[in-house]
Amino acid sequence: MKYFPKISRGKVYLSPIHTDDYELFTKWMNDKRITDWITTWPRIISISSEKEWLENVAKSWEYNLAIIRKDGDKLLWTVWLFHIDHINQSAELWISIGDFDEHSKWYGADAINAMLSFSYDTLNLYNVFLQVKSFNKKAIACYKKVWFQEIWTRHHCQYCNGEWHDLVIMEMLKPDWQEKNI
Repeated sequence: MKYFPKISRGKVYLSPIHTDDYELFTKWMNDKRITDWITTWPRIISISSEKEWLENVAKSWEYNLAIIRKDGDKLLWTVWLFHIDHINQSAELWISIGDFDEHSKWYGADAINAMLSFSYDTLNLYNVFLQVKSFNKKAIACYKKVWFQEIWTRHHCQYCNGEWHDLVIMEMLKPDWQEKNI
């Protein structure tokens, strides 16, 4: 078995990342159709650097989990909880679906809900926030579907394809999560 259902929600489960997926991760990290939408877009990622990164992630205590579609155990990409501050009970969330054919099927919403459940019910966090480019309307719609609220906009701080773009900061508080998930 390559993937292990650690956290399950809807049509996906979250599993520890498998380091043998480094070639697929490298493909997605170099696919402009994917990376224009995420904050890591200008990087050029080699197979060896992605393999090393995945090996380090697999050994770390951060929560970078593979998103696996239940139907067929298909890897979709990753959801990551980082900048975890246990004193202030906060963390940042990052998510991306690498397989372009799987976009707009709401797998991301299920993965976010799974990670939020883990964040609030297991890690006892209070505030989870994320950053998204303002032109990524599909992602913003997904985040709003799972009740994230826009709290701030950093103006003209992301340079992509010859233009400056805003970065939208969104958050979810534990009481709001609990109210929506009764």
